[in-house]
Amino acid sequence: MSAKLLRRPTIKIDAMRKRVSLILGDADERAIRPFIEAGTDEHEMLRRWAAERGDQPVRSEASALRALLRAGAERLRDDALDTAYAGLAAIYSHDAQHTERRVARKRYTARTDANL
Repeated sequence: MSAKLLRRPTIKIDAMRKRVSLILGDADERAIRPFIEAGTDEHEMLRRWAAERGDQPVRSEASALRALLRAGAERLRDDALDTAYAGLAAIYSHDAQHTERRVARKRYTARTDANL
């Protein structure tokens, strides 16, 4: 037999790390239903979103819920980063404005002193 026939195929298995119970209210079910039902625009969008990120294919209710969870977490992480960046921009903007005012004040003082 050739060595090619003796090789075992590589199989990737993602181990389940934590199982959680979740009770969904009617409003929650209505909100996620379009993403879970195959054939809807929302399901197709979620499927593409997961594929673009290299996640497992969205083929079941569980995989759709995992993808929705990741999408929500990604969105909130992006919002948190945007808020942090806005805070940094405000700090640096304030510092820059303070420096500009100080420089303008020195120029004014120098001009005023030169005219005395």
